Amino acid sequence: MTVRRQRSWLAAAMALVGLVIGYRARIRPRLYFWGATREEIVAGLPGDDLVATAQPRTTRAVTIDAGPEAIWPWLVQIGEDRGGFYSYSRLERAVGADIHNADTIHAEWQDRQVGDTVWLARRGGDRGRQVVAALVPKSHLVLMSPDDYERVQRGEKASGSWSFHLLPEGERTRLVARGNGGYTGNLLYDIAHFVMERRMLLGIRHRVTRPG
Repeated sequence: MTVRRQRSWLAAAMALVGLVIGYRARIRPRLYFWGATREEIVAGLPGDDLVATAQPRTTRAVTIDAGPEAIWPWLVQIGEDRGGFYSYSRLERAVGADIHNADTIHAEWQDRQVGDTVWLARRGGDRGRQVVAALVPKSHLVLMSPDDYERVQRGEKASGSWSFHLLPEGERTRLVARGNGGYTGNLLYDIAHFVMERRMLLGIRHRVTRPG
């Protein structure tokens, strides 16, 4: 290898290292903790104890000018076969999910129980669904894969979970989304999930607070 090639290779390697360091130090924290306070980031939330420790974690949040009772009906009806996810439905349909976001609360979609399926994409079979692992109305909804749900039923720890929490602050509420483990840590997943989940939180806020 010539000296020129060695220098080119070294420069490319240093640039790559710089990109990785910059992403981990500056960009990833913004993706992982968008909208969340320091207290929310470090807080233990319902469902965290169901997942194995030392898993990557995301915590994202928005403030909604309404009480939990106004937000919960929108949250509990999420799913491909129900109200969608209030995110970028065109992108979701582009990857094969039959998502159509609801703009009204549907009474027939308000009943959720532990063990129920929340469909992400029915065409994916078990890989395209989550199972309700824990639920308290107007408080929290914890989802995980079917395999993880079976592990939890056996008294074992799950490898990941996706949960939503309603934390009252006077007349307002913090809507907090937490991801534990799973695919978190994979660059492509991290970016895509941030884009879609951020839009979901904002989509719920818009529906709750819009006039009329």
